[in-house]
Amino acid sequence: MRAFVFSLDAFVAFILALVAVYSLIFFSSVPSGYYYLLTQAHYLSRDALMTVSTTQYEDWSGCISCPVTGTVLDYILYESNPDVRKDTIHYTVGKIVPEQFGYVLEYRSNETDDWHAIYDTRESSLKAPGDEHATDVSKVKVSSELVNFGYQGAVAKESEPPYIYNTCTGGESGEGIIITCGDYNMIEPGGEDGLVPSPDIQIVRLTVFI
Repeated sequence: MRAFVFSLDAFVAFILALVAVYSLIFFSSVPSGYYYLLTQAHYLSRDALMTVSTTQYEDWSGCISCPVTGTVLDYILYESNPDVRKDTIHYTVGKIVPEQFGYVLEYRSNETDDWHAIYDTRESSLKAPGDEHATDVSKVKVSSELVNFGYQGAVAKESEPPYIYNTCTGGESGEGIIITCGDYNMIEPGGEDGLVPSPDIQIVRLTVFI
């Protein structure tokens, strides 16, 4: 009888030990309590970048004769006045990212490998006055990147479309104007006579944290 009791006791103890071990394994595999914040931060950084990179500046600002032709992100990257640029970021990206989150907007051009911060809610000198977004990273931090592609400079409009066929000798003028007939206007891209300006490529990174 005693042997049966001892065996039953050992069996129960073994079952309890298994329950404890499997409970530890289960709870250790459950995502952290910050998992939903991580997901939200990822969506915020990605959607904010996509929004400013696909929204035309004219549509957002409502202006008719805007200083730049392109997206809101183009305007942010090429605006030379830092105060105007910070206000633009604050009223675009800052309206998408809730105030309980903080964010950093950086870019890296094709001329350098260094990241340049143009807006950072952790730095008073790099954010708009009155910005109430978070200033500390205490839980999670997520970054999203995209490539912003454009052209430097402008190309004067031809009096005639540049790709029409006027024979390779250019007809009466003697200047061919189709690219299959030689190097017309293709020697110095981006110059006064260039058909294709020099490309300007920048990688933009938006980091959202809480």
